[in-house]
Amino acid sequence: MKRYPLTGRISTRMKSETVARSRRLPVRKNTVLYESNSGRGAVCNPEAIFRGLVASPDHSHLSHIWVLDEDCLNDPIVDEFKSSRNVKFVRYQSLAYYHALGTSQYLFNNSTFPPEFAKRPEQTYVNTWHGTPLKKMGYDVVDGGPDTRNIIRNFLAADFVLSPNSFTTQRMLREGYRLDGIFRGKIAEVGYPRVDAQFAGSIGTSNVLRQLRDHGVSIPQGKKIAVYAPTWKGASFYDPLDEMEEVSQFVAELQAELGTDWRVLLKLHQRVMEQADGHPDIKDRLIPNHVPANCALSVADALITDYSSIFYDYQALDRPICFYIPDFETYSEYRGVYQDPQSWPGPIVATAEAAAAAITSEPSEEVANRRREARAVYNAYDDGRATQRVIDIVFDGNESPYNVVSDFSTGKTSILLYPGGLLPNGITTSVINLLNSLDYEKFDVSIAYAHGTKPAIVDFLSRIDSRIRLLPRIGRFYTGKTPVEQVMGTEFAWGPDARSPRARKDFRDEWRRCFGDAEFDHVVDFSGYGPLWAGIFAAAPSGKKSIWQHNDMVSEISKEIDGSTPHSRRLNQVFDLYNDFDRVVAVSPTLREINASGLQHLAPNTEFTFARNIIDGGYVLDRAHPSVDELADTVQADKGTDLRTTIKSLITATSPEMVERVVEHEVLTARYAPPTDGTTFLTIGRMSPEKNQARMINAFAQVHRTSPRSRLIIVGDGPLMPTLKTMAASLGLSDSVVFTGQIPNPFPLYAAADCFVLSSDYEGQPMVILESLVVGVPIVSTRFASITDALNSEEGLIVDRDEHALAQGMKAALTNDIPQKPFDWKAYNQEALEEFLQAIGSR
Repeated sequence: MKRYPLTGRISTRMKSETVARSRRLPVRKNTVLYESNSGRGAVCNPEAIFRGLVASPDHSHLSHIWVLDEDCLNDPIVDEFKSSRNVKFVRYQSLAYYHALGTSQYLFNNSTFPPEFAKRPEQTYVNTWHGTPLKKMGYDVVDGGPDTRNIIRNFLAADFVLSPNSFTTQRMLREGYRLDGIFRGKIAEVGYPRVDAQFAGSIGTSNVLRQLRDHGVSIPQGKKIAVYAPTWKGASFYDPLDEMEEVSQFVAELQAELGTDWRVLLKLHQRVMEQADGHPDIKDRLIPNHVPANCALSVADALITDYSSIFYDYQALDRPICFYIPDFETYSEYRGVYQDPQSWPGPIVATAEAAAAAITSEPSEEVANRRREARAVYNAYDDGRATQRVIDIVFDGNESPYNVVSDFSTGKTSILLYPGGLLPNGITTSVINLLNSLDYEKFDVSIAYAHGTKPAIVDFLSRIDSRIRLLPRIGRFYTGKTPVEQVMGTEFAWGPDARSPRARKDFRDEWRRCFGDAEFDHVVDFSGYGPLWAGIFAAAPSGKKSIWQHNDMVSEISKEIDGSTPHSRRLNQVFDLYNDFDRVVAVSPTLREINASGLQHLAPNTEFTFARNIIDGGYVLDRAHPSVDELADTVQADKGTDLRTTIKSLITATSPEMVERVVEHEVLTARYAPPTDGTTFLTIGRMSPEKNQARMINAFAQVHRTSPRSRLIIVGDGPLMPTLKTMAASLGLSDSVVFTGQIPNPFPLYAAADCFVLSSDYEGQPMVILESLVVGVPIVSTRFASITDALNSEEGLIVDRDEHALAQGMKAALTNDIPQKPFDWKAYNQEALEEFLQAIGSR
């Protein structure tokens, strides 16, 4: 037996180089890698399949690699196969592990491989999973989308996902994890190989009892065995609660209630096994991690569990089951379960006394019927031969005798969209509006974004349609940089050429790492500002590919900030990738012409087109003019009570969202209340050169001399803010020019303003213009190239790009001489949505 010991921490560079190198090496045929629960024991379905293959003369040519974590490298299985030439062990997340993961032909995992994993086309990945779900999973959990990040990534990479029954196939895999529409693998609904151990007969159970005793588990001869198997609890798998004190106490109470005829054993979920270390009182009852749960179930005369799906396996034996759930109502509130408790194959109890009575008494006719019905639904394939069925399908290619599902089509058009960095800007606003305008009866939409918990990301996810599939990108871009490249700090190992052979391979690998074998009808880079995502989307193996332009991109290259051109290198790499897209989409007709004239020569095979931004008029108006009166009546009714009570009553009477909107409105309008005899000018935008707020401040200085009570409110942030503040002070305008910084909800300021002003040198299609049109505030804008695509002469005043012209336009607001044609945002949106669908090739 060969082992791969490696002590000490692995540097990021070493890991990255090993991952990248393993993807360039040949795949080792007839090599099988197994991993269970991130290396926490050779258990579950992979262990059953491994033993089935080792015992099969027809598969003696296979070599096997087991992944174990540091604490499990001394498990009995290591000694058991120490003389086997074709069985090896590697430490989880060692360099040898990443090498084996990248080069083994067959991969088995009952959970997920880590973010570094990207399945190669020559590999066969079988995700065996680990149970019929009782607790809600994936998107069935409230706000559960981000927590699916590595799970759905692994599913999409899998060639086969094992399923124990039709319920798991449909409810968890196809619906809960939303595989329908994009999954290109197969679901083998053939039962779980691990359950075969429950049908090992008397010799098998004798071996299990001996194994348990050999490893310190106290089981007196002739005693009945009750196994208590609670699952992990908590809102997230990544952060389980520590309830070991309560578990230990319950075990002691149950043993006391059952008396000397029974022995209570404890089987913990691998996710919380470490928590048992501080409780020596349960040590001689604790079933070790390396003993597969189903082996332990084979010797159990009764099972006590809570929300663990382990009971689905155990009910195949038709033995007593009860559910100890003293906190059932509380748990159901924050996690929820799929099956009605009234259908569970045993009683729900809240005390150790009731649990003991439930497993020692003859089952009632009702419980017996429930157990029989449950076996018919969930245990149809539990016959002791599931392992052989999996081997037959995966290694021998015999799918036809079995229920292997391969069609996951829905009839919907699938779209994968990257929304950008989700900064509080116009791109984010426009993509939210777009996503909330699509017809989800016709479109299956997935969002790819950089996973994170920053407020901007959380806010974005809360504002988009809940039917959108989230595909958060986790982990790094594993390109295998050389030491020189590491020192130089280059963004990509292949340097500035985003279309080099090395770059293309890296992008293809990254696509597979993020999205596996998923296919989409349309792939949309809605940002268009970064070479990483542009390269990944350009590498999509199928679908029509589109990339967006939200600005005059040639001008963006040369934009200077503090003496540098920050966008030049990245945008030039993006432009190099244009020819790999079907369409380059500007956000206005004029912008299309501008960008095509400067960039079409880089992408002769690509169509340059346009699609205007969509505006969520209802959202804008609701926040610009919230229903203050509704809350005012409630406040009046609660007059005299403390603030906490008043707020609670407001939320009860309306909703937290309504209270938040009204409070924002009142705070903003109070803080920036307009002078009674003056004019308020408003502008919103990033403080960078192309916005040219300096021109606006100089123009406002002229207006202020005419109207001393006027003021200018500048909303936003950016690198030029200090310079602009200094400029306003030098003009004596410190009290009249207000810098608010970034405001999450600026819409009350639209409603309070007398005029919205834009002073830009160039733009795409400014969302602030659309928002101003919806609210109905008069607009003055400079005449940048694409302004007439956003504002016509009947809707606002367009002036030349100089201080005097802008000042004259702003003075027109003092006398109400700015044109204001009503804006039908709903009709506009219908046109803009049709433009989007045409732009991505869906029409």
